[in-house]
Amino acid sequence: MDLMLTEWTATTYAEFLTDLQTQAKPEAGQRVKKIVVTDYPVLGISMRELKIMGTEIAKGNPNEFLRLAGVEFYEVIIIRGYVLGQLKVDCQTFERYLASYLATADCWAICDMAIHFKQVKRYPDEFLQVIKTYLAKDNPWLQRTGLVFLLKFYLDVAHWQAAIQLGLAVRSPNYYVQMGQAWLLATAYRTHEDTVIQKLKAGTSLEVA
Repeated sequence: MDLMLTEWTATTYAEFLTDLQTQAKPEAGQRVKKIVVTDYPVLGISMRELKIMGTEIAKGNPNEFLRLAGVEFYEVIIIRGYVLGQLKVDCQTFERYLASYLATADCWAICDMAIHFKQVKRYPDEFLQVIKTYLAKDNPWLQRTGLVFLLKFYLDVAHWQAAIQLGLAVRSPNYYVQMGQAWLLATAYRTHEDTVIQKLKAGTSLEVA
């Protein structure tokens, strides 16, 4: 199927879903389910293949695809993430698409697609306010996404101190949130070793309650 379609309709989207199912690899799907705990059906298509599909869709009419794309399979959501990461839109439009995408999140892998959302680099200060709202929520998947945004895009010279402070201020018993905090610290340690050591010596705890 040519994913660089100029028009996405209910018919072509149905064809897309059918084509995805023909590529299903049940054994690979079982392996994915052991790593990614999700309620969505898993087809077992590799991330490499999903990225290629997302890139092709983004070269066509990604807005129409995202308007139709649902949650039929875990792989559909990941493809949506790859398409979203390549949209050339303003901050407000990106936030709208992102909210729709994150409404599907039920596992760490969907959240961690945030590392591909490079639009954030165009308006870091504006989007930092969005991240703060995610971290303040009780939803662990929004908190995890906020932490991933911080470790990927906010450990630069202008924002790293705020990123560490915001990340460690989150209080959650959720394993995946705490692992997000640990990932943030591990990433920051590469360039800000002394600060990370000081934070840990000060009693920062990431143990699951």
